[in-house]
Amino acid sequence: MAVSRRPPETDSVPLLQPSPQGALRSHLMLDGNDPQVADKFSMSRLRRSMRLRQRPLPSSVHGAPVDADETRETLGRLKRMAGFEAQDFDELENDLQREVAIHRSEQDYAIADTWKWLLSILIGAVMGLLAFLVDWGIDAMNGYKFSAVRRAVAVSGGFAAPYLTHVGISLTFALVAGGLVSFVEPLAAGSGIPEVKTYLNGVHIRGLLTIRTLLTKLSGITFSIAAGLIAGKEGPFVHGGGIVGGGIGGMGSQTLTQLLGWRRRIQAPRQLGGYFRNGADHRDFAAIGTAAGVATAFAAPIGGLLFCIEEGVSFYSTSIFWRGFLATCVGVLTLHILADAKDHPGHLLATKFGRFRDFGLYTDNYAAYGSRMFYHVWDVPIFCCIGALGGLLGALFIHLNVRITQFRHRHIPFRSPWRRLAEVVCLSFVTASVWFATAWTGPCKPLPSPDDLRYLEVDDDKNLDFLAGGGTPPDDGLEHFPRLWCPNGTYSAHGQLFLVPLSQALRLIMHLGEPLPDARPAWEFPLGATLPFFILCFCMMCWTNGVGASTGMFVPSLAVGAAGGRLAGRFVAFLVKLAGSQLPVSLTAYSVIGAAAFLGGSTRMTMTTTVMVMETTGALQLVIPLMLTVFFAKIVGDRYGVGIDDTHVRLRGAPVLDEPALDVHQQMIDDKLTVSELMTTSLIALPPVVPVRRLVDTLRMCNHQAFPVTPEVEKALGTTGEPFELHGLVLRSTLLHLLRSRRGLVDPQASSPLPVRQQQQQQQRPGSGGRGRGSAGGGSHFPGGAVLANGSADYAAAAAAQSDERAHIPSSRAEQMQVLEEMQQIPLKIRVREDQEAIIAALAPADFDALLDLRPFMQRSPYVVNEDASLSRGYRLFRTMGLRHMFVTPPHLLVSGMVTRKDIITDNAKLALGRKANLGLADSQDAQVLRRRLPFIPYSAYDPTAGSSRLGPADSSSNLGLQAEGGGSAAAEAPEGDAAGDRYQPTITQRRRAGEAELAYVGVE
Repeated sequence: MAVSRRPPETDSVPLLQPSPQGALRSHLMLDGNDPQVADKFSMSRLRRSMRLRQRPLPSSVHGAPVDADETRETLGRLKRMAGFEAQDFDELENDLQREVAIHRSEQDYAIADTWKWLLSILIGAVMGLLAFLVDWGIDAMNGYKFSAVRRAVAVSGGFAAPYLTHVGISLTFALVAGGLVSFVEPLAAGSGIPEVKTYLNGVHIRGLLTIRTLLTKLSGITFSIAAGLIAGKEGPFVHGGGIVGGGIGGMGSQTLTQLLGWRRRIQAPRQLGGYFRNGADHRDFAAIGTAAGVATAFAAPIGGLLFCIEEGVSFYSTSIFWRGFLATCVGVLTLHILADAKDHPGHLLATKFGRFRDFGLYTDNYAAYGSRMFYHVWDVPIFCCIGALGGLLGALFIHLNVRITQFRHRHIPFRSPWRRLAEVVCLSFVTASVWFATAWTGPCKPLPSPDDLRYLEVDDDKNLDFLAGGGTPPDDGLEHFPRLWCPNGTYSAHGQLFLVPLSQALRLIMHLGEPLPDARPAWEFPLGATLPFFILCFCMMCWTNGVGASTGMFVPSLAVGAAGGRLAGRFVAFLVKLAGSQLPVSLTAYSVIGAAAFLGGSTRMTMTTTVMVMETTGALQLVIPLMLTVFFAKIVGDRYGVGIDDTHVRLRGAPVLDEPALDVHQQMIDDKLTVSELMTTSLIALPPVVPVRRLVDTLRMCNHQAFPVTPEVEKALGTTGEPFELHGLVLRSTLLHLLRSRRGLVDPQASSPLPVRQQQQQQQRPGSGGRGRGSAGGGSHFPGGAVLANGSADYAAAAAAQSDERAHIPSSRAEQMQVLEEMQQIPLKIRVREDQEAIIAALAPADFDALLDLRPFMQRSPYVVNEDASLSRGYRLFRTMGLRHMFVTPPHLLVSGMVTRKDIITDNAKLALGRKANLGLADSQDAQVLRRRLPFIPYSAYDPTAGSSRLGPADSSSNLGLQAEGGGSAAAEAPEGDAAGDRYQPTITQRRRAGEAELAYVGVE
């Protein structure tokens, strides 16, 4: 295979001439502040020229930067991407791996598939346990804080003592939450959803999925919520679920191994689930973990699964869907079992399950969802308007948060832990002070009638308070109507919403008054409490998102939306009453609709938001209004940009490849370019057998993470534009594994001299500058064109490349599995930047003089794309396959055959494998048969169209011809004497005879 070095010449569409280092490197070298540079890459000059000619801009350049400001912004994002490393989700397929796969039994495949399901169950159970522990911690700390405040109010009264108690405890918790992020693990800040999405898309973030990050994240969110920050636990559980899923999928831990000083490798053997240790499997298990994380945080299994599919996974598969389905239901079931066991010890088997919702205020025995959550047909357009307002409000929230984040990056940088901690403490102080002052200044309202209180305060399940982090209810008063500073018979109207946890306030706004009979009016919060709650929550939410503590934005978004929806419902009720109608308006329904509208406007999720709100609030009868509301929130919000998580991904500059069908602007740009206009033409390559000393120099001189393997190294590095022959691809991590284990090393003294015929062929190679130089001094030509002297390292490497490339693959399966496990990067990986020099320093002097045979360990079939292909085609291939590197080939390739859908169907492959077994190839261990002269196994000996000596003329496949998928015979359709027919038929006959001769050599008829 030849790799392209230059773009095709065409007259109709001018192409950019690729630089040797590629368009990316040339762009990164630009100074964005230079006005000439910024103007050069925008359409400003072209627009001026077209204006003078009174002609519009040509459509062939639509999508380029409009002006210098857009050019600088685009260049700034591109430069931020330089700090990220990509991942490779393409499964490695080298000689060693193929040897293991070919001799892998059916039982082993069945066991591996069983472990996939068992590990998914384990992920769900672990996330259920972690959710229970976090809920327990939040419940205990919130109970302690609000109980202390109530005692201070009861004992001292006034403002000072309760205020100091409330703020002091909040600051203490905030110190812990901020300190964990600032000094233990900075990656535990925020929700973690942008980082997890970045990883699942194929971008590596070091330290993102470690045990230290998990512990810091989950303990941090416990203290953040207890500190009173406007935050929820759902986002951090997405991050925590990804860590748990990836760790359990790999069945090992590098963090624990490092803590033990590498004296013991924390890595499960294959028989205990250690099957899934490639990048794609690790990604899939991490995605399943995110689904289980959301499910256990919301107690919403279907919503968690849909979040994984809609928001998290860039590479969807039905296998992820099924296993995620199992993990989410196991996780929520585990959470409910543990919560009921805590509140009903000894009576678990008699406890009734399924009677409450995560954001429900009452159990299903008392919550009259059908009578309180309803809508009329004229409510539907109003709900759509609320959705549009939610999209606008979400866009405003994202805009304000981006401005705050930019200010934070300038003045509170990531590498200043004390400043980050100070901001968290300051934020906690402001939030606690404002919330307490609002509660203290609120009016005292008369309590509802005793008959109404009998319905409003009904509650027979402690799990509702536990799962919502509501803390301990007061022993001497009403749970939903706190007295605080008010006289007997009254309650604090503002304290009802401001001196409770945020999740409890959300539950009150949505559901308070649901058990009331239909004949009684619905409960209404005072406007003076709902409106300040809506405004203050929105403002503090804009500040809190992105602070240096573990925080989530789902619960704040729902709380802001619920308050706004209830305000909208009251306004609608006022208009209905003003019109003289007696029709009731469901404020509960409007609260639920508002919550979905703002969450959808902030995150731009559709199915996830709809199902999650239904599951957590019990609003099944509002499914159609919810769908319409979320849809309008998304389409209005998308007019102003992407969702909050995608916005932060772009702010960080991560090179995330979005789905092309979702962005018409990107599709337009990619359709106007070819792959060759962006490719790099000067490549650092390695020969199939490389001297170790030269390999070490190559590793030290560049930061490339992969190297093409070719005997024409000089062509790959040159700038002549001549394609070179590609034999494979080898990763830097693979090279370091080989150096550390001393595998693949060849003694140069033991290399046989180049065969005479090979030397003559190399001397006659065009462009080698032969003229008899190959015979001078006993030298010969290396395939790259260089003259090699006998005794040189290059000559020894070229000679070793003619040897049996399977010599470094162990013969026994146990040794093969051992070598394969040694080279896996999951769970115990080589950190190329930190470990490279240590590995090189451990090499003995004799190792530097040795040769390293890369052929058994390199990727044999990397993905390629034609240089004439549009960038859209290359983008789809790159993203769909989860690649890190892709080679560009010349426009005119050599073709050895073609496969169709029916060729690769399992039924056809099954018959081919059976026939292959009958030919004696499946279990043959003869070295001559297994030697890779052509493909990996001598497929020349098995040709499905070639027939067999055992078959009669009637059954001979020679009568079949070369059938195209359409049914025509290529040989039959060729005219007599046609050059193609004359050329192909001898080739086919020669391949048949070669196969039969090789079979006869090993004793197979």
